[in-house]
Amino acid sequence: MDESRVGGIRVPSDTVEIFELIKPGDYAEPLIHRSMRVTSGLCLDRSDEAHDEFLYVLEGSARFSFTDASGAYELREGSAVHIQAGRAWNLAVENSAWLLSFLVPAPGTPWADALAKQTGKVVDVAELGAQAAEAASSDRQFEVLFDASRGSRGATMFVGFIPTSGAPEHYHLYDEICVIVGGSGILKCRGIDQKLRKGSAFHVAPRLLHALENPNPEDLWVLGVFRPEGSAAAAFYPDGTPAPNNEE
Repeated sequence: MDESRVGGIRVPSDTVEIFELIKPGDYAEPLIHRSMRVTSGLCLDRSDEAHDEFLYVLEGSARFSFTDASGAYELREGSAVHIQAGRAWNLAVENSAWLLSFLVPAPGTPWADALAKQTGKVVDVAELGAQAAEAASSDRQFEVLFDASRGSRGATMFVGFIPTSGAPEHYHLYDEICVIVGGSGILKCRGIDQKLRKGSAFHVAPRLLHALENPNPEDLWVLGVFRPEGSAAAAFYPDGTPAPNNEE
């Protein structure tokens, strides 16, 4: 999915236009992904009692503030924000910005309660490139932006870096939404090849066989949010064999 396939929604007097790309559908306690186009000015205050939210700045810059004055941050491309359910916030933008939003059900419902992890200190903002890269399957790497060690009780947010390659089919045990944040490639799933570009989003249900192919000389960058919280390197081949990583 991408913005060209859905209509945007803007509330009068707000500066944010929202494109809901991955919808709840028929899932219980689902992950949701929205693309947010923000124009100049201060947006309306927003909060969500039912979801923890993760934001990622794909283009532009913005000043992010919690409305209770507990923190204000200057965001740029590659900045990520973790907002626990119930915290109110807003964005001030000078020109324009493109943000990605991921909603993860917060504790308070049965499945979210069962998946919730004990967490470390809550980190509000992470910057891409500030954390050490880790090994994934084959010659791929990833960088974790948020997980339980940084206060995320229900999900992991990471960026994966995929060099020129054609990966074999594999699956995960977690539920995941991915968005292309750099480069382009191909999603192979259910015998269908789908082209991916910046802003393209797709949902990978647990045990769904899929593969990402990068036919280009530059790396393909994939932003992923998955639950339950865990390791982004946890992948399996169709026969159930764990996929190796660079550390093995």
